[in-house]
Amino acid sequence: VEVWAEGAGGGSSGGQGSGGRWIAAERTFGQPGRSIWIAELGGRRDRIQIRIPAGERLDGFRAEVLAPEWPEAGRLARRLTAQQGGRVPVLRSELSSIGVIDRATWGARATTCTSTEDTWYRMAIHHTAGAQATSGSVQQQVQFLQAYSQDSGTYCDIPYQFLVGYDGTLWEARELTWYSGATYNNNDGNIAISFIGCYHSGDCPAGNNAVTQEMMDSGQRLVQELVGLYGIPSDTNSIRGHQDWPDNSTACPGDWLYARLGELREPWDVYAGTFLQQSFPPASEVVSLYTGESLDAWVELRNDGTVDWTPGQTFLATIPRDQPSALYDASWVSPTRLATVASVVPPGGTGRFSFRLTGSAPGQYLQYFGLVQEWVTWFADDGGPADEFMAISVSVTDRPQDSDPGGDSAADSVPGGDNGGDNGGDNGGDNGGLLLGLPGSRVGLGGLGGCQVGGAGAGGLAGLAGLAGLAGARLRGRRRT
Repeated sequence: VEVWAEGAGGGSSGGQGSGGRWIAAERTFGQPGRSIWIAELGGRRDRIQIRIPAGERLDGFRAEVLAPEWPEAGRLARRLTAQQGGRVPVLRSELSSIGVIDRATWGARATTCTSTEDTWYRMAIHHTAGAQATSGSVQQQVQFLQAYSQDSGTYCDIPYQFLVGYDGTLWEARELTWYSGATYNNNDGNIAISFIGCYHSGDCPAGNNAVTQEMMDSGQRLVQELVGLYGIPSDTNSIRGHQDWPDNSTACPGDWLYARLGELREPWDVYAGTFLQQSFPPASEVVSLYTGESLDAWVELRNDGTVDWTPGQTFLATIPRDQPSALYDASWVSPTRLATVASVVPPGGTGRFSFRLTGSAPGQYLQYFGLVQEWVTWFADDGGPADEFMAISVSVTDRPQDSDPGGDSAADSVPGGDNGGDNGGDNGGDNGGLLLGLPGSRVGLGGLGGCQVGGAGAGGLAGLAGLAGLAGARLRGRRRT
């Protein structure tokens, strides 16, 4: 790619009359479907032409004549970028936890910014007014935005502190360490958040884009996280569209997005729970069941979120998500939802999820549990706990045949006899309701009236624990550390 630069006032870059010369452009950024070429003209020019090698395929082309607006522009800026390549920026852990992708992960160049900022007290909402993605990739578009910002000689980095993708992805742009560069005459303490794309009913060079719910949800969560971190009032005085700040004559962030700015100021509902205790052993121990036998169990968690847990909306669910379990019981709410809370659990309260597992077929099963707020979010994606934090290990085997069917062996009438009689012998009789331990090692509890552990006839888990010290020790709720 070359640029013909013809001089001003009868002169030329070549110094001969009104002629000129071809200047080779430098490719400063390239990815599939998108490249940036820069030619530094070195002064005023009356006319320029651009030529592209024959055979070069172009889906689109855009040229701009730019006057550098900051002192570290042009080649100097690119040299500084190369020199600072060893620095690794650090994103606040609170922002990482809500899914903000840090600069190192998305492949940012080193910044050339030098002006710092440490007091944030307001926010400006923008849109980039360009494409939503490059070759279908939001990450590539983020990389392009940085390269264009730096190579144009206009900015020391992406002018915004954060970017929001149409797909709900969140990106660290300019670090919060550096002074903002996006909201003319209003950059002091003003965190700039820009939605990637053009959300305006008027002219959009790369096409008009619809506002997606995914980007609004992620944008709201980001805004509200920053509100909490920096004590920024969540109101129209402190969180505004770019066009609302003084001295800014612009349609940014586009009328379609502007109409929904109120959603970003709304408090973010956080669904979070902290594990307290459970009635069953940890997954490192194996619960043994016969085919058709059941185990009643529960888990307790504290509501550490900002909204109530409600019956019929907050569920203990199977993990992997929405996959039916081999331990399904007809008492479940659905094949993938084991239980809900019995009553409303306010923030700070404790919720118990009681459920029953049934061994329907022989096998070894490791069942994980997670919490879900139906049609809203999985707790692991919001405030936790992680999907695989709660688990139970179950071994299901067929019940052994009676060694003396219909016989009159003395052992059959003696509880605890050598052959394990109907009343619960050494090897676990027909009425041995609770069977816990390692594979091949069973503990039988006789006289409980059936195979279901903790059922109506057993008086629940607490009553069961009182009947047998060994089994009770394994049933007792355990607090994880």
